[in-house]
Amino acid sequence: MTVSIESDELRGMLCIDIVGVASAAAAGMGQILNPEGVALGILRTYAYFATGSTGAANLDVGVAATGVKATDILSTFDMIQATVGGKLFYCQAVPVNETEDAVTWSATQYITFTGSATSVGLAGKLFVEYIRLV
Repeated sequence: MTVSIESDELRGMLCIDIVGVASAAAAGMGQILNPEGVALGILRTYAYFATGSTGAANLDVGVAATGVKATDILSTFDMIQATVGGKLFYCQAVPVNETEDAVTWSATQYITFTGSATSVGLAGKLFVEYIRLV
């Protein structure tokens, strides 16, 4: 037989708490190191915000080295209360076009969170569904 079912746990769902901060620095809202220590493929991401930021600001979320802004999960996402408060959003991590690269998360990379301005007042969660690639 040339194919078989892998018996190891190959998938997971990560829940990341997001809390607004005054910083607008790259990855200034925080970062999460790859929890599995192996290459992961990000399948889907969802964002839920109980409250939005008190001022106008955008949120960028993506996979990068420590302290680096990335936008491959969310790009310039409006996080003001009127837009996001009490809502769940599907954030497409896998491209629609099959010839585009999906988001991969290497063992040493982080998911980074960057605000374009102060994000004080923002409170939510990012749910990340992934598969182990090795």
